[in-house]
Amino acid sequence: MLRPGGELYFADRRLPAGLLDNPVLVGECLAGALYTEDFRRLLERAGCPDARTVATSPVTLDDPEVERKIGFGAFTSCTVRAFKLPLEDRCEDYGQVAVYHGALPEHPYAFDLDDHHRLHTGKPMLMCGSTAGMLSATRYAPHFTVTGNKSTHFGLFLCAPTEQTGREGSGTSGACC
Repeated sequence: MLRPGGELYFADRRLPAGLLDNPVLVGECLAGALYTEDFRRLLERAGCPDARTVATSPVTLDDPEVERKIGFGAFTSCTVRAFKLPLEDRCEDYGQVAVYHGALPEHPYAFDLDDHHRLHTGKPMLMCGSTAGMLSATRYAPHFTVTGNKSTHFGLFLCAPTEQTGREGSGTSGACC
């Protein structure tokens, strides 16, 4: 767990062991960057099988010495939302729908659960079972009405973040997962 305002950096690959204790890279918080997939696996083992990316931004390497040592990789600062819930590791379709009430003071018109779930106040949104669980079994539950249950399974819920689906726009089209 991080303190409020804390950051985690992620790398697009595992870093060579010789760089992990480099004083310059440790000072820049890059030597401790986690490989994104290793982080996902850690969360899964901790009981969070469906962590969601809320926002990402590239970490630029402005120091020439740092660039020489570690410029072979790409680094990202990520905000991740993860819940320790009995969620599925894939988006499964149970025909569930959620409506956001607009009750969060800092989000009166829309709430972004993650980088591809923008729920507009009052607008019903079809979603996968895991997303429905995140909204109905967490601190967000009072702010949503989730209808449907997992009694009927319709197969995989075909969805992905914008960059995976090729959909245009910011990922706020109302598509799930």
